[in-house]
Amino acid sequence: MTAYTIERLSAVEAIRDLAHLYTHLIDEARLEEVADLFAHSVYGQCDGAGTPLGPVRDCDPAGVLAACRGFIRMHGTPPRPRTKHVVTNLRVDVADDCRTATSLSYFTVLQATEALPLQPILSGRYFDAFAVRDGEWVFTQRLTCIDLVGNLSEHAQRTL
Repeated sequence: MTAYTIERLSAVEAIRDLAHLYTHLIDEARLEEVADLFAHSVYGQCDGAGTPLGPVRDCDPAGVLAACRGFIRMHGTPPRPRTKHVVTNLRVDVADDCRTATSLSYFTVLQATEALPLQPILSGRYFDAFAVRDGEWVFTQRLTCIDLVGNLSEHAQRTL
């Protein structure tokens, strides 16, 4: 069993904050800040065990921003996706040197629009990795495993 030091607990809390910051930023349509969160990372789709399904690509902030804008349908004024991203069952494993970490979490995306009553539209898991850079924890990887898909007609501008 891992010893829980103050440094390790502090790392876990910082990583939880990063995981939850993403949900707030995406739901508030703060897409430039979402892109910045993944500036030092790679991303890709994965299978149920967290193994990449295809190439794992570097996250270029401009590319992440373009991908978000090209995928997420906005509604109303100010434009928002009308979603709530919920991250649960977050498990964090901090390396012994407290400089890197990995996590596994569940996500569920809820949405309600003028045309769609409140409902879950997407559910899956994030396989994330983190590192300390310039004294701050940052994402270094996000692999997404999509487990369940509902009605994405009001959320996606294209198919998954």
